[in-house]
Amino acid sequence: MKRLARSIAAVMFAAVFLVFCYKIVMRYAAHDAVAWADEICVVLFIWVVFWANAFLVPDSAQIRFDLLCRALPPGGVRVVTVARNLLVGGLLAAALPGVVDYTLFLWRERTPVLGLRQDYIYACFALFIAAALVRMAVQIWRLCGRRWQSEL
Repeated sequence: MKRLARSIAAVMFAAVFLVFCYKIVMRYAAHDAVAWADEICVVLFIWVVFWANAFLVPDSAQIRFDLLCRALPPGGVRVVTVARNLLVGGLLAAALPGVVDYTLFLWRERTPVLGLRQDYIYACFALFIAAALVRMAVQIWRLCGRRWQSEL
């Protein structure tokens, strides 16, 4: 699954690069501003960012404020990490229905050049939140499982 997710991200990023290069060549060689290329690049870039963050970027590479954790013993780090995941996961879980509802509402809106449905474009955000919730739940499960195992 990780290899598939990596391959999908690589294909999307390669497509962004190729379309961007095509736009540059067309602008300077043919004096043609290819408007659809901008739109494709933006859509693919949005998908690459949320796709990679949902499925590829490990928790250790996420931006976080860990000054407090550095001063704590391992048990304290575990408690703070579980609390952080519960807090952020709770906020994301509370936001998910609204995100899905708004994303579904966007079927009415279209992109200006290609007329792509915006619900398809921004569905990656709901996918990102769902994947983040799963990752946080798994991390909480593992941290609590380790704690219970160490107490036995």
